Amino acid sequence: MRKFAVFLLVVCVAVFVASLYGIGHDQVGYGISQEYFTRYKFIQYNLADSGAARHMTQPRSAVVMTGVKSSWMIGLVAGVVLGLIALAFRNADRMFQSAVQAIGLGLVVTVISAVAGWIYGWNVLAHKGVDWWMPDNIADKPDYITVGTITNFSYGGAVVGAVVGIIFLLIKNSRLRRKDEELS
Repeated sequence: MRKFAVFLLVVCVAVFVASLYGIGHDQVGYGISQEYFTRYKFIQYNLADSGAARHMTQPRSAVVMTGVKSSWMIGLVAGVVLGLIALAFRNADRMFQSAVQAIGLGLVVTVISAVAGWIYGWNVLAHKGVDWWMPDNIADKPDYITVGTITNFSYGGAVVGAVVGIIFLLIKNSRLRRKDEELS
């Protein structure tokens, strides 16, 4: 029963961490290209025409909403997967500690991927151009493309980060079991 409670806690931690990442990611993105949000993200998440958006005096409040809306589900999926794998640990304390470490590894991989997206977006795609959809009349296409690239690389980084977390949990559990068997 305790391990099930830890599983639920791991899922909650992953959703929380992913949401915080999404907020930070979108705040940085808004600083680079406001148009990416006002011409795309706010519309995508139905914030442009909602009552909440009309009454917001600070657009960065809407950016917080897009950050959470675009990332919490990724945290949920990663948390469920990592939590299920962590159930293989022999006790709840080790399970929680290891799962949180795996979430941290996933976060690091995602951040590194976002930085790689910024470098690639700014130095390559912003000059070369892209074939993905963009609204008409974007005033600053290089910045818009850079933020789009950061976002795409972040999603890819989240997937790779989850795989890194899974591998970490499997290796750690295997080593701990071998160590326990040697001590028995």
